[in-house]
This record gives sequence, C-alpha cells and structure tokens, in this order.
Amino acid sequence: MAAQVTDSMSNGQIGWVIVEAMLLVMLIGAIGGVINGLLVSQLGIPPVMATIAMQLVWQGLSTALTQGYAVTGLPALYTDIGHKYLMGFLPVPLLIFIIIFAISAFLLKCTSYGEKLYMLGTNAKAAKFSAINTDRMIITTFVICDIISCIGCMIMVSTMSSAKADYGSSYVMRCILILVLAGVLPDGGMGKVFDVVLSIITIQIIASGVNMFPQLNSYYAALIWGGLLLIVLIFSTKMSGEGFFKPRKAKKLEEPKKVA
Repeated sequence: MAAQVTDSMSNGQIGWVIVEAMLLVMLIGAIGGVINGLLVSQLGIPPVMATIAMQLVWQGLSTALTQGYAVTGLPALYTDIGHKYLMGFLPVPLLIFIIIFAISAFLLKCTSYGEKLYMLGTNAKAAKFSAINTDRMIITTFVICDIISCIGCMIMVSTMSSAKADYGSSYVMRCILILVLAGVLPDGGMGKVFDVVLSIITIQIIASGVNMFPQLNSYYAALIWGGLLLIVLIFSTKMSGEGFFKPRKAKKLEEPKKVA
C-alpha cells in the first residue's frame, strides 16, 4: 500500500490497492497455516511448539525485509478504518470482532466441522478411527486461525497507522490468559466462543481500570494479568482431579463374627 498508492489516485483506485493488499496478507497467512498444519499433522510436532517456531520464522523474515524499521506512509483511506465509528457510536474494529465472533460460533456450534473439531480435540485417535480425516481437519483449522489472525493484524496496522515486525508480540501471553480464563483446554476438546468473549471483556475491564488511575503505572495491568493467570491455573489444576482436599478412604468394615 505504501509503495503503490500515490496522491493522484482516486479513492476507488486506492480502495482496490487496499483490497489487493488484504488478500495478499490473507494468502500469506493461509500459507503459514498450511505449514503449521503439516508440522503438526505429518511430523507430530506439538501445536504450541510449532506455532512458536513459525512465529519466530515469520518475525525474523519480517525484520530482515524491513531492517527493523516501521513501515509508514499508509493511505488515509486505510488508516481511517481503525478509527471510524458507524452511526456515531460503533467502532469499525468492534464490528469486525462481532462478525468474526458470530462466524466462529456458527462454525463450532452449527456445522459438522465444529463437531469433528471437538472430537479431534477430545481424542485424536478415536476421531481417526471414526473416519474423520484428522490431517485435513488440522490443516484447515490452522488456515482458518491464521486468516483470522491476519484480519486482526490488519486492524492493528490500521489503528497504529504503521507496521512493524514486533507488533503484537506483547499480546501472546494475553491471549494465553484469555483462553485459560475462558476454560479452553490446551489439549483441545473443550471451549466455547462465548466464554472467550467474556474473558476478553474481563481482561479489557482490568486494563481500563488501571488506566483510570493516573498514579498507577500502566504496566501494573500486566502484573494483574500474570497473577490472575497463576490463580486460574492453580484452580483449574486442583479442581480437575480430586479437588483441593482428597477424599478420605472409607474404613474397611469388619466382617461380622460367625456364630458356631
């Protein structure tokens, strides 16, 4: 966008450049999703490790291409997306978030893909023996997740009016906290989109609450999030098994003595 848009272009021409750029970003994200899916399904690499490794690869490539500098000079028509309000009160990024939320909830709740995905997360071996193409499911899921991530990245770039390789790196642990707080199991099989939305709202309330007090450093929000993550992990670990208190073993009843 920064290279192709000129001052002599009309809004229609700039709009086509923006659309082409977004499609290119989603294509790159889809390629990354296919690579991630192949690493997990074919090589057996744990999903978290594969994702972190590919994150480092993409971040290193982006840093090399931009030499660590931020890309600026984006067209105003694009940067306005992150700051525009519909009907005077609804931010465009929030509207996009609601649309993505609705599509994700529909896929998980109302389609066979969602049922198969929950089965795959619950027991991959049982899903494979149930005639589910687990490899294709894993690759498809990674592609969908990567495309959604690309949409979020494009919104972030529009809001910040620039792009840099390390943008979004501070959100990694926050995303993990959101999922843990929402009850999404790292191994898969359990989790609801609505609970994730409630968790996002909770995290945002904490951040806004810290910003309401000028005497508090904004980094205290990260301290609260880290403590909250530890508390949730402790509770989820303790309550998933026998609870906080192990049940006492019942005393063995003595057999009644036989009368001769």
